[in-house]
Amino acid sequence: MGKSRQFVCAALAVLAGLFASPLVSARADGPWAKQDVVVVGGGKIARDGSVRRRLKTAIVIDFKNLALTAALKALAQAARVNLFVDGRSSATAGSGQTEPVTLRFRYPLSVADALHVILADRGLTYTAHNGVLVVGSPDNLARFVVTRCYRLQPLLLVSTRHHPALINRLQAIQIMKLVENTVDRSAWIDNGGTVNIARYLDRTLIITAGERDQWRIQRVLTMLADQVRRRNRRITRR
Repeated sequence: MGKSRQFVCAALAVLAGLFASPLVSARADGPWAKQDVVVVGGGKIARDGSVRRRLKTAIVIDFKNLALTAALKALAQAARVNLFVDGRSSATAGSGQTEPVTLRFRYPLSVADALHVILADRGLTYTAHNGVLVVGSPDNLARFVVTRCYRLQPLLLVSTRHHPALINRLQAIQIMKLVENTVDRSAWIDNGGTVNIARYLDRTLIITAGERDQWRIQRVLTMLADQVRRRNRRITRR
């Protein structure tokens, strides 16, 4: 996330540059008090978050000539998550999909890292969808797109200028560009892709993207919200 953090800092500088007058001061419990940037899909997000936390489970791996499906089942069992392998991926994945898995690590490795090692060379990937670990080709997993709305209020610097609606819209555009240039840049329609869409409406950022990209977007926006909140709190102390 080092590169994402650099983008966030750069975006914050751009947002601050939109203001020619001082930022308005307010109480510490004002609009920049800590808030969740996600406003819809809470139940599904919580279930998928549980899957991703379980995938951080560290285990000792010693697979020798194990079928791919058997290796995936063993990893899912170790992480205590439900598993679904997209059968349509066999036609589009790399030829290594049928090769047995031989993998041995002396020290514990997270299940997520093990999945990446096993799937990358086979042209496969994984995501969390509705509380289930889904494995398949990137093209097939691209159909697991969801639309989520993110609150812009925790991401906005507040100005004393006479056109707050215009200032907010300019900030929203910068935030959308931050997301599109940080998370899977080639997937966004505005960048020539075919999957991800970001739009702004009434202080809400509406994003349609794959489950995995949505998690990356949430992390980037949460980092930006933390930076904005600290900046606004410093202003209130002046």
